[in-house]
Amino acid sequence: FSGGVIARGLIDEYPNPPEPVTVDLPISEVRRLTGVEFTLKESAAILTRAGFGVKIAGDALNVSVPETRLDIGAGIVGQADLIEEIARIHGYGSIPNTIMADAMPPQRANPELELEEQTRDLLVALGLRENISYRLTTKEREAMLIPPGMPSSLPMGDYVELANPISADKAVLRHTLLANLLENARGNSRFSDRQQIFEIGAIYLKHGGSPLPEEPRMLALLLTGARAVTSWIDEAAEADRETPLVDYFDLKGVVEALLDGLHISGARYSRAEHSSFHPGRSALLSIESAGSKIDEIGVFGELHPLVSAAFGLEDAPVLAAEFNLDKLLTHAQEMYAVQPLPVTPPVLQDIALVVKQETTAAEVEAVIVRAGGDLLRRARLFDVYQGDPIPAGHKSLAYSLTYQTDERTLTDKEVARVHDKIVRTAERELGAKLRA
Repeated sequence: FSGGVIARGLIDEYPNPPEPVTVDLPISEVRRLTGVEFTLKESAAILTRAGFGVKIAGDALNVSVPETRLDIGAGIVGQADLIEEIARIHGYGSIPNTIMADAMPPQRANPELELEEQTRDLLVALGLRENISYRLTTKEREAMLIPPGMPSSLPMGDYVELANPISADKAVLRHTLLANLLENARGNSRFSDRQQIFEIGAIYLKHGGSPLPEEPRMLALLLTGARAVTSWIDEAAEADRETPLVDYFDLKGVVEALLDGLHISGARYSRAEHSSFHPGRSALLSIESAGSKIDEIGVFGELHPLVSAAFGLEDAPVLAAEFNLDKLLTHAQEMYAVQPLPVTPPVLQDIALVVKQETTAAEVEAVIVRAGGDLLRRARLFDVYQGDPIPAGHKSLAYSLTYQTDERTLTDKEVARVHDKIVRTAERELGAKLRA
């Protein structure tokens, strides 16, 4: 009733027809990539059967690609596509096994990735398991890392928000790794009270008017629960025995072992001021490089009790760390000095010094090492004690000292002189007293 008339013949109304694709395919490329001595006629016959228009031009094939084969590209990409067609139709099973006669591509190292993998290997060797989580989170979830009424120490600024998030709990890109690590620890606490995990990944920080955020690589660690794995030999005895929980010094040992494995020197530890961590039980890790430049790497220690409670981890202290991995790895040494195995016996002695509460172990160790000179091979802190009979406002730091030289066996008198010098220097510079 509308007055339309049926059109006669064929009509093709296609506003943007694809440009015809023609590929010049040298027979040498067919032979190089397949390892088969195809002739020009064999290759042309295979492509013709596949619906391509083929002309032989010297030592190459001039191939016209049908309009229906939109998967075939032009230029070098088109050559590879056509060679794949030849090999497929000829039969992959008919291609003989041959030794590659082509030149190997140049091998280039990727130091950043290699150091990242080395970091993973070191942490796994220390007993930690790797955690991999979504990089998407919510503002409210990360706000749980800030105790009520306290100013935030987390990276400030706006979040990178998703226009169409896949779910309500994945709406923004994260500012920290700690929230995801704590949530995973809470979920795994149903199956194990002892958790020692780490995660390496990027965070996303908006800056200035740039359309893209900064994406620094970060490293986060988390320890909680028993210090050692419960023995399976006598479960009843282990159940009756009180198992010590991990504390600040366990995490510090992991950090020191990581730095040692990456051959990083110049580490400094100072009191940290961070809203997510327990005041007095956390430290700021800094590294001094050449030229006296000091980089702040990150904070580690016991989480603030209110933060642990917010994430439902109240049964045991939670030890955590978050470091800027990009900054940390810039201090890793590719070339480093090694020491031969000792050829003389060591002399082992302990020393316990009573110092003021605010004096750090790093300050005491620096004085001991400097006063010990060449004969002191190693100083290791093994005990921190407060309480009776130590005066109020003071603490006792006990060190295991190793005296040794490769030139001769040390005598008791030589060691005693150096030992006395260490005590006198600590008294003069730190006001320390030798604990009886």
